[in-house]
Amino acid sequence: MMISSSLERNRAISHLCKEIISSNDHIYFVASINKNGKVVESEIRNDRIITNMNKQEIEMLFMQRVLQTNLGMELNEVMGPMSSITIHRETLIEIIVPYSYGILFVICYLEVIPRFISKKISLMLQDFDWRSNTIICE
Repeated sequence: MMISSSLERNRAISHLCKEIISSNDHIYFVASINKNGKVVESEIRNDRIITNMNKQEIEMLFMQRVLQTNLGMELNEVMGPMSSITIHRETLIEIIVPYSYGILFVICYLEVIPRFISKKISLMLQDFDWRSNTIICE
């Protein structure tokens, strides 16, 4: 039963990643990263960043994003719940959205409107959480 629910959860997370990347042509990388900084599922399209990084750089990037999110969430009681983190770089935008299984890490082209993408992902996560609670039992 535990293996089945873990398999079902990973399928649901895989579906979520596919749904996010297909929701906007300017999104080219989506990963669900667990609380230990390990990728659970990911989707990639025309990526020029992740594919050019070595394994150590990728692991460091993912761990940094998880730690950054966890540190930010330490202030949830004082400042209110964190909904997302946006990082603007010269060539891309990173969006990090915390959720029950870790974080969703999204890399986009500069043409996106980060607030719009973050809100759209949050709505997809609400649907994901609802489906997870009704279908997957741990």
